Amino acid sequence: MNPDVSPKLETINVIDSHVHPIRGLTSGKTLIKEMDASGISKAVLLALDLDPEVFDTDSKLKDETIDDLFAYSYFMDHFKVIETMKRILEVGKTSNTAVAKLVSQYPDRFIGFGSVNPSKDKKYVNTKLEEIINLKLNGIKLIQTLQFFDPQKNKKLNKIFKFARKFDLPILIHLGQDPGPWEIPTLRCVQNSHPKNWVKLVKKHSKNKIIFAHLGGYGKTDDSSWFNAVIEMMKTNDNIFLDTSAVTYQLEIPAIVDKIRNTCDFQKILFGSDSPVVQGTSMLHSRKIIENSPILTYEEKVKIFNMNALELFKIY
Repeated sequence: MNPDVSPKLETINVIDSHVHPIRGLTSGKTLIKEMDASGISKAVLLALDLDPEVFDTDSKLKDETIDDLFAYSYFMDHFKVIETMKRILEVGKTSNTAVAKLVSQYPDRFIGFGSVNPSKDKKYVNTKLEEIINLKLNGIKLIQTLQFFDPQKNKKLNKIFKFARKFDLPILIHLGQDPGPWEIPTLRCVQNSHPKNWVKLVKKHSKNKIIFAHLGGYGKTDDSSWFNAVIEMMKTNDNIFLDTSAVTYQLEIPAIVDKIRNTCDFQKILFGSDSPVVQGTSMLHSRKIIENSPILTYEEKVKIFNMNALELFKIY
């Protein structure tokens, strides 16, 4: 295929499918300012239903996490790592209500995704799902690393998937590691975020719209295993989409671009920046990687930037 770097790309209204309105790091006004400077017409804002007190209330999880940290290094200060994780959970916690408020303030610019923590009890999960509908949010965000659940064992996920299907809500699922302590590969919550753990559930709920974040995920030393696993899933599941958040640089790699072309012809790839949580990058930086790519065609760039998202999110 011949690459196309047509200047028309500069005028395309880009949809950012992966943005975190984390309090203390950003606000509605600062997000709009960054979007305007980056040529982003709409952004999907993601709630994160996190529990900063989970290590204080769940002794089993705390003991398992300490065991996992010992497996990685006997010499690190394991309790200090736990305290760091608690602080990150506190900072990252983003309520469904907060996201809905931002959407109400800027309805032409934001699309809101709620979040529900599958590690909580059934009553809690049901309440959060109803909250998502009552707040008129348009999707559901799940994140294994920070919500500490195993996709192969957590039975409440079936309830979440059925609910999402009933109301035609896409489910955006984190794959891969996370910054800081969650880069430690021996952590069970990190291992649970590999695409292979979702194979059975995705097959069972084949009518759901599923977005796997970060082009299938990433690890400090094995990016390819995450990507290859999710590409294999896409070959037999046409309800899977991928977003480029945090790993847009992978679209500069010919082998990855070729695999995507041969699997879905870029019709299931969504632009995502992961703003503002990825240090050293931004909405504009992520956009420019795709816009200036010498190996993507003009048509592929348009699909990534807005065509696929317009259809998935029903933006008319």
